[in-house]
Parts: sequence; structure tokens; C-alpha cells
Amino acid sequence: MVDLSGDLVAGHYAATGAVFTGRRNLFSLEAGNEHHIGTLVSGSRTKLQRFDEDCDKIVRGLAMLDANDEMLSALKALSALPINKSWSPAEITARDLARSVIAKVERRIFR
Repeated sequence: MVDLSGDLVAGHYAATGAVFTGRRNLFSLEAGNEHHIGTLVSGSRTKLQRFDEDCDKIVRGLAMLDANDEMLSALKALSALPINKSWSPAEITARDLARSVIAKVERRIFR
């Protein structure tokens, strides 16, 4: 079991401990745009390890979305390319893969 009782940081996001057990403050620490996003509150007083793990996933997920923003833009540009006669089967497969990745990511983001 991993000890996640300290501050959780990934990218320019941080979830810091609060005065009350089972609460964490979520911050964006992007240079020039530092701000408090909100407070995460555990739904259980007995499952605090699970709460810490969930907070860690939230912070990592936010950082991942920022890091993947450029990748998603590149995939969208690739998926928009029309197929012409000079495309190899591998290029067509890559375009189709980009389209499927975009669909999966958008489903996860826009729930």
C-alpha cells in the first residue's frame, strides 16, 4: 500500500491536505495562473486510503489531459487528412487508429 498522505503533485496541479481529515484542496499551480480549483471531500470516514488514491488519480488525470492536448491536436490533424491513392495501407491504418483514439478520449472527457 502506498502512503499518499502528503501533498499530491503532477504537472502543475496539486492536491494538498486540509485541516479536516478526508479533505484536500485542489490547486492549479501554472505560472502566472495559480488558483484554487476546489475542495475534494471524501464520502467515507473509514476509507481514507481509497480517497487518497482517488485524489492521486484526479491530479494525475488533470496533468495527463494537459500533456496530451498537443497529442490530441496532432491526432485530429491526422484524422482529417483525406485518403489519396498514394497512401500506403500503414498510413490508412494510422489514420483510422487516430480516429479511434480521438473517439475514446472524447467519450471519457465529455461524460
